[in-house]
Amino acid sequence: MAILLDKNENPFEMSLEIKKAVMEEISRLFFSRYPDPDYRILREKLGALAGLPGDVVIPGNGGDEILWMVFSCFVRPGDTVLGFSPTFSEYYRLAELFGARFTTVPIGLEGDEPDFNFSLFLETIEREKPTVVLLDTPNNPTGKTLPVPFLNEVLSSAGNSIVLIDEAYGEFASETYLESIRGKKVPPGAIVLKTLSKAWGLAGIRLGWAYCGSVSLDKMKKARSPFNVNIFSRTVAEIVLDHPGEARSSSIRIKELREYVRNRINGMKGWRAFNGQGNFLLLSIPRPEDCVRSAAGEQFAFKYMDLTPGIKETRSWIRLTIGREDEMEEALRFFASL
Repeated sequence: MAILLDKNENPFEMSLEIKKAVMEEISRLFFSRYPDPDYRILREKLGALAGLPGDVVIPGNGGDEILWMVFSCFVRPGDTVLGFSPTFSEYYRLAELFGARFTTVPIGLEGDEPDFNFSLFLETIEREKPTVVLLDTPNNPTGKTLPVPFLNEVLSSAGNSIVLIDEAYGEFASETYLESIRGKKVPPGAIVLKTLSKAWGLAGIRLGWAYCGSVSLDKMKKARSPFNVNIFSRTVAEIVLDHPGEARSSSIRIKELREYVRNRINGMKGWRAFNGQGNFLLLSIPRPEDCVRSAAGEQFAFKYMDLTPGIKETRSWIRLTIGREDEMEEALRFFASL
């Protein structure tokens, strides 16, 4: 059986007790009826998760639909979108699809840790005046968490720009922007994206959401189709959100595994694992051809990455999802054998 370590999925399933509660509730649903288009209960629970009112929550069919709404609301052909590079692949795809110019500030990957040029990023905001700023924190694929003071500087400098702060992996990080505004207000130009796909282990149900500031909230409400979250996803989410301890336990387990794997990999000659804070690690690897060929033979699925397209790289890269303990031991054995 293949060991799947390429999509940043959570390898730990929800408890049988919660699964049973979900199945019992689903058995009581009327499949012939549309969902409640307001999603009031779901929004209230998602708001309470961050100490914010449910009124500022926009639910979506995964975080990807939230991103689609942002682009459809605020981006027109020829507009400038700004972010760091490398970053989440969906940002590039949507920028191309909507005819935007995706301007990026490169992340330095030459040293032992990724180097984010925060000063240059702020200068680029002033110069380019982007329509939308996209910031994933922790960043995918480096795992770097962007400091809250920097994010506040971006919001202060952005003027009329929409600033999307993508915290899909926030539960694995030491600090988050969302926690810094708990019990307060989402700043007017900010949108904070969240998902149940990662720490909550529910990638298959496709449930994402956004906490919106006053500038974006009405437009995002209008952009959302009335029944964009189906009754099954809504039901699972509403039950699971009543058990936040599940996500916390899963996150702690993954973070401990992540640090164990990082230390082991950094003890291998020629290998380097960045100090990431997601449920994955970015690895600089030797002999990539051997790794690709051997991994296919042993049925490992890794995410191989070209982080400087069109430029001859001095390093080769894998983004390694943190799987179960036994899967990580198998991966470490495989890496050591190359």
